[in-house]
Amino acid sequence: MKKLVVLLAWLIGSILFGIATKLLDSVPFFGDVFTRMGIWVLIATAIAAYSKTVVRAAVHTFLFFLGMLIGYYMYSAHLFGVYSTIDMKYWGAVAAFTPFLAVVVWYAKNGRCLASFLPALPMGLMLSLSLGIGFFYLHVNYLEEFIMYIILCAIFYRNFKQLTMVIILSVMVTGVIELTPLYWFFIF
Repeated sequence: MKKLVVLLAWLIGSILFGIATKLLDSVPFFGDVFTRMGIWVLIATAIAAYSKTVVRAAVHTFLFFLGMLIGYYMYSAHLFGVYSTIDMKYWGAVAAFTPFLAVVVWYAKNGRCLASFLPALPMGLMLSLSLGIGFFYLHVNYLEEFIMYIILCAIFYRNFKQLTMVIILSVMVTGVIELTPLYWFFIF
């Protein structure tokens, strides 16, 4: 019974968070940040990394995104009488995939051997969301996402050697994301 109450609280809290996110759409700074993917990567990473078990990481992350979508799109429908089915399907597919990503993040934070390289995946994604990379340039497009990258460094930190290795690997992951069509999946 206690577990059911906790799960229901997660769902209700995330529905309220979805409504708050929709309200923030019209606030200049927050509307911009909450529209991009970086904040959602950071929130999902924090939920998964700090969950007590791998199963809780998967369930809590999924419930968070499910509730977020319900709250966001129900409030959008209430305000405007309509919502984007294409966006809802896209974010629904992302939400359905989050439990698998949460498992990766949980092991990246809590696994002994895996903490040496697995954190590079969410960190590399965040770095790719913050930087503009070309053949002859490197530019910070979104300072907020770069700060979130630093926060991810703190979340996954174990020791200096591990963090150095993960940062190097995250730069390599960023290069792979930037140079493949997979990158376009993350920004649209």
